[in-house]
Amino acid sequence: MANGNISDREYYSFRDKPANINELQQFLRYISQNTDGIPTVVPDGIYGPETRAAVSAFQKKTGLSQSGEADFETWTAIVDFYDELKRKNMFPKGILGYPPEIPHLKEGDDFEEIYLLQIMLRRIAKIFKNVTMPELTGVYDNKTSQAVKDFSRLYGKESSGIVDRELWNILTDTYNAFTING
Repeated sequence: MANGNISDREYYSFRDKPANINELQQFLRYISQNTDGIPTVVPDGIYGPETRAAVSAFQKKTGLSQSGEADFETWTAIVDFYDELKRKNMFPKGILGYPPEIPHLKEGDDFEEIYLLQIMLRRIAKIFKNVTMPELTGVYDNKTSQAVKDFSRLYGKESSGIVDRELWNILTDTYNAFTING
């Protein structure tokens, strides 16, 4: 370390452990796949010309001093850039909408979470034509109850139209599978 200052250290260079270099290369590889102007790096644990070129291109793109070395500032910028890209590109996180204080959802219920149930059922009804299309009302009405019964039959379950936690989880899994995959 120059002058004992951690920010002057080259965090990942040819002198460091291959596992650390490999980690840097994996970050750079993901960045290059999602950002123009950054050359692709094959993670091999060697801080060679390809890694140096990718680091240098990253530095240029982000306005850092172009040394080709992954010093503290560059390493931090690469990690931050990678994290931001991952957040932008990842599938949206699901929400937990089943009201924990209620043992089951049934006809006549009237609260916000029923909208979530109806949204899931509407998506499923677009895919499975034998599932009734409920209205989006926020009220667990007769059409919603029929859609629940129709959906239950898809899974070989007889239903009185009541949604318990098990059926909610099956609905959620089905909804997520068809929302994420198409």
